[in-house]
Amino acid sequence: VDLVIYDHVHLAVLHRVNPLLRRVPYVVFLHGVEVWLPLEGRRRDALLGAGLLLTNSATTEVQARSFNPWLPKVEVTWLGVGKQSLAANVGASPPVALIVGRMVGSERYKGHDSVLDAWPIIQAAVPEAKLIIVGGGNDADRLRLRIATENLRGVEFRGRLTDAQRDEIYRKCRLLLLPSKGEGFGLAAVEAASFGIPVLGLARTVTEELFPSGTGAVLAKNLDAASITEVVIPVLADAGYAAELGRAARARVESGFLEEHFAERLRKALSPLLPAASFPSR
Repeated sequence: VDLVIYDHVHLAVLHRVNPLLRRVPYVVFLHGVEVWLPLEGRRRDALLGAGLLLTNSATTEVQARSFNPWLPKVEVTWLGVGKQSLAANVGASPPVALIVGRMVGSERYKGHDSVLDAWPIIQAAVPEAKLIIVGGGNDADRLRLRIATENLRGVEFRGRLTDAQRDEIYRKCRLLLLPSKGEGFGLAAVEAASFGIPVLGLARTVTEELFPSGTGAVLAKNLDAASITEVVIPVLADAGYAAELGRAARARVESGFLEEHFAERLRKALSPLLPAASFPSR
């Protein structure tokens, strides 16, 4: 073994307890919330002992360092998605908004409740608007009950889907909603953008890092209903505007967020630790 790559800090603690690995250099990949808290003991030692720390975004690094100022240098290595040969026809799509993500009680920062708070206002402005919620988790039943109790119209749960089923929905919607304040990367946003779907995110989060102004995202100032409706309604109400945003989002992904872009970033980051001959050819 020339190098070990741990894709989670909790796994990296195993390196020092295995005598066969103690002299082998290793890398740890940082993703988000797992390092957005003070790290002590074995987890701190695991990061200090690594030959290289990688992270999926500058946002993840900044947040991790705010809790752990002792962190060594971190190499930002944005992720990538597969290239989509068939883009969504956003200009011809109905005003469907989509949320893709887990619904877990400990992860309510993903913004499902904030979208539901705003939904009556959105529906009043765009009566034909629909909201599709994809994903599962232990908080889904609470959200379903809320929708029923508040008589929220045009909201549909799809539960867990296969990748193919999810991709089919991407091709038939007008806007992905990701008003999350706790994403280290937000893979769903990049997936949707690869189809030419514009993205709603929050200002001062990773969405703004990945999709700066003019690259296919609209940003709500915060999670209150007024901020969300202010940016969602124009996209759902104007198919031409949505299509323009979608084209910019797809171009952004194809210029820097495809799988091959990630592979190249990863190779470059690892190159000081391994000779070039160690990398398998593509």
